[in-house]
Amino acid sequence: MTVAEISHMTDDLLSEIFYHLCDPGPLSLRHLLFVSRRFYSVVMNSAHLWTTISFDPFFFYHFRLWHEQSHIFVEQCLLRSGSLELCLYIEIGYHPYLPHHFLEIFWRPEWRALQRYTSMIWINRNTSTTIQEIVALLPKSLPSLQYMSLSFFDDPIDGSQFPNCPVLERVEMLYYRQHCSPFWGTNFLHVTTLYFGYTTSWAYYDATVLSQFPVLHDLTLLTEHYSESPLSTDPHPPINFNRLQILRARGSLPWSLVCKLVAPALKELHIKANVHHVTSICELQDLFEPHCQHIYALLPISVSRWETDWATNLSILVQKCTRIKSLHIYKWMEEECKEFMSRHNDVVLHVQ
Repeated sequence: MTVAEISHMTDDLLSEIFYHLCDPGPLSLRHLLFVSRRFYSVVMNSAHLWTTISFDPFFFYHFRLWHEQSHIFVEQCLLRSGSLELCLYIEIGYHPYLPHHFLEIFWRPEWRALQRYTSMIWINRNTSTTIQEIVALLPKSLPSLQYMSLSFFDDPIDGSQFPNCPVLERVEMLYYRQHCSPFWGTNFLHVTTLYFGYTTSWAYYDATVLSQFPVLHDLTLLTEHYSESPLSTDPHPPINFNRLQILRARGSLPWSLVCKLVAPALKELHIKANVHHVTSICELQDLFEPHCQHIYALLPISVSRWETDWATNLSILVQKCTRIKSLHIYKWMEEECKEFMSRHNDVVLHVQ
């Protein structure tokens, strides 16, 4: 991009470009301040560039020798973001730069912006002890938090309690490593959207985790890579999702979990393949009887090499959906689907 091209951009467009460069926080934009007066002005006066309060390895390393400057920087984020909603980003990695002054930040006046934190992203690659220390210093309540994403998370089992989040609506849990129900209290009672999954095999406690989301409307379950390791046998009772309307099943889900799902109000079932082109069609048609109205089986052609019986299994699944109105498929699936769809005159076949 030439200087002439940049000079013809509006400040709003330039700030949008900067926004995509500053993930997960504005600290990465510091070099732009020295490029030109215009860059300096755009960075310093674009409130949305300062809305992520990020405590990550880059932050820890950059301020490792300047503790007081780290506090000043966080206050600048709060000041320059104006009245916009904020995201708290925490990433704890395997590195030697986890200074004690990080824990002190939560005691400072930064939390005067508590009402503005609407989202939290927490990636934890360290031990549950670190989680326990951070949770102990968080406020007792995050009154405006609507979205929370957790990766590689261990629930402390020492009696700690996560802050109360009365308006929490969307939760993402990836690679969850240990579950302790009391730690979360009642935070999941009003969550309507959940994204939950693993790289490979699931854990025995996952049924317990899912049962804590009683009013879900939209649920995504995934396994990124193919794994033959089944979920451990668990006497957990059926998981009732009486309000669930959308289920997205990605990859090969453990049959011992799928068979526990009960969703009488389901409207949409989305079947997706994982990175190894494996789906859960077989598990769904064998063990789960959704009364959904619309099935989206938009599968890559590679699935046919791994699941030679995909058409038969999909046919059985369609037959079990007594209220089904439409089936959405890709063009390569059309010929085989039409063979069994002839028995379902009321179902509309949508080909993409």
